[in-house]
This record gives sequence, C-alpha cells and structure tokens, in this order.
Amino acid sequence: MNNGEYVEWEYDGWQFGAWEIPASNPTPDSKTVVAFHGFDREAKEMGNFMPLYDSSTSMLSISLLHHGSSKPLPPLPLEEPLSPQVLIDALEAYTGADNVRFELLGYSMGARIALTLFQDFPDKFSRVIALAPDGLKMGRFYKFVVNTDIGRYTWGLVDKYPKTNRVILDAMRSLKVISEHKYHFGRFHTDNPEIRQRVARGWMGHKAFWPEKNKLAKVLNENINAEKTGYFIFGSRDKITPFSWSLPLQEALQQLRTNDSAIRGVYFFKVPCGHVMRHRNIVDLIKEKIWQTIG
Repeated sequence: MNNGEYVEWEYDGWQFGAWEIPASNPTPDSKTVVAFHGFDREAKEMGNFMPLYDSSTSMLSISLLHHGSSKPLPPLPLEEPLSPQVLIDALEAYTGADNVRFELLGYSMGARIALTLFQDFPDKFSRVIALAPDGLKMGRFYKFVVNTDIGRYTWGLVDKYPKTNRVILDAMRSLKVISEHKYHFGRFHTDNPEIRQRVARGWMGHKAFWPEKNKLAKVLNENINAEKTGYFIFGSRDKITPFSWSLPLQEALQQLRTNDSAIRGVYFFKVPCGHVMRHRNIVDLIKEKIWQTIG
C-alpha cells in the first residue's frame, strides 16, 4: 500500500511496531481494524485487505514478534512469551482508547492471535475476520518444538547442523516418507539462519496465543446477538490451513445452538485459492461473501 506509515512504541518491557493506515474518509463514528499478518510476512501487507472495509475505517497492522521491530526488550530473553493481556494493554496504551471496541483481522498465524484476543477480550472487539486461520488445530511438529524440552533441543540441532537437516529432508522426500508439500514446508522453515531463529523465537513468543475450541465457540455464540460477527475464510486449495480444520469448531457451535438465530453471525467460507489471499481478485471475492451476509 502506498499510504500509511510504520510506527513503534514500547510497553511494559516490550517493543511493538505496526503499519498504520488512516481512514480515507474519517467520520465521528470511524472504526479501527487491528490486523496481524502471517509468519515471515510484514505488517504493511495487511493493507491489501483494506477493501474489506468502508472508507471511514483505519487500520493498525501490528508486526508479529521478531518481525518488523516487535520484540521483547532486555532484560527479557528473546524467547520470552508474550501474553494476550500485555498485548491488549499495549494496544490500548498506544491508541489511548480504553473503552473503544475495535475490529480484528488476522491472516494465517496472525489469525491465531486475532482469534485469541477475540476469545479473551470479547468486549473490546465488534467483529473478527480470520483469513486462512492458523490456531484451529495444533500440529504435532509445533507441539514437539514449542512444548517439549527435547523438541527445543532438536530444533537447536537443526539450526546448528542445517546441511544435515537438508540431507535428511531430501532422503525423506525420496523415500516418500513425507509429501512434496511437507518437504517444501520443511525447507522453507529451515533453509537459512534468519528464518530458523524466527521460527524458534516467533513460535515460542506467541505460544500463549492459542484459542480454545470450546471457549471460542462459547464466546462466539454468546456475543453474536450483540451485533458481533465472526468470519472464517479458507482457500479451497489450501494445504497449510485447510477448511477441515474448522470442523471441530463448527461442531462445537452446533452443540451450543438452541435455535436458528443462535448461530447467526458466525460464517465459514471457502474462496478459490491456496494459502495466499492478498491478491485483489481474492480480496474482492471475500468482500462479496461478507457483504452477502450483511445484506
């Protein structure tokens, strides 16, 4: 996006960076959408989704930890986990809006952060749009690397011996132990020291941001009658965060439903793409689907 600027602020031992886009036509009732980008992407990229909103909406797209300038500050260690409470407090400290309700937008890993905030602080947000959402299923590899001592040690060996790691991945691919998709996924996350450190620190730093299926379903179900909505958008060809990951959440919502109106306001859609959704034709399709639910 050509408009906007990168901003930084500090709060409670943390530094945050964000791409800030002003509303093109601000009004007294202007809204702000708080956005979170995907892993190894940048905050500015979320500006591609501004067409989802009207001209009175501004955006604050916050850099994930170890992306842009978002990071813990000394004496906190680089792997220090950020808490949802600190993030929401930092957001309110920057905007100066203690009682303002924002909208939320998240893509991929950023959707996991957005959904956690919506779940934990539903009074702060009026709507959440989760694009290609991570966070609806925790993969075994993530559990292993982030939540176990041996997993963290193993990842340290990958960082120390990257050539050996590539040999192992190539052999697993040749023997068809892993699919072509998983092979390229593994290479992408391990091929250079910068991204290996970003995986280790970024995954660890956001470990507290995992929505709980039943709690998220309960919050969605309880708040939709207060003019709140939730949108879960999946690429029909997405192998990273497939639509099937949403089925347990949909089932949890169904179990809470007592009548047809109780489920209104939560929508699950597919659009014809893979994991990448930022291209204008896909954004326009997403906008069309959302507006169909409003009209």
